[in-house]
Amino acid sequence: MKKKNGITFGELRDLLLDVGFSELPQEQDRLRFEHPVSGTILLFRPHDPHEAVSHRDMVVVRRQLVDNGLMEGAGFDRFLEKASA
Repeated sequence: MKKKNGITFGELRDLLLDVGFSELPQEQDRLRFEHPVSGTILLFRPHDPHEAVSHRDMVVVRRQLVDNGLMEGAGFDRFLEKASA
């Protein structure tokens, strides 16, 4: 089931802020989120808060959060299930 692309940008933004990312002012055509402790940077095209995030972007975000020790894979999967419900 690919319910993962039902996550809105607003939900993803809240998750990123909850795990310690800072949202930086928009640069050109990119939204930038930076995690100061790990040095992780995530870039997105501008989104409306109610717009669905692409499956590809969700895969990249999950990988960055898990690989950089900011969240466990199971925790990210619970976020996806809860947000998609």
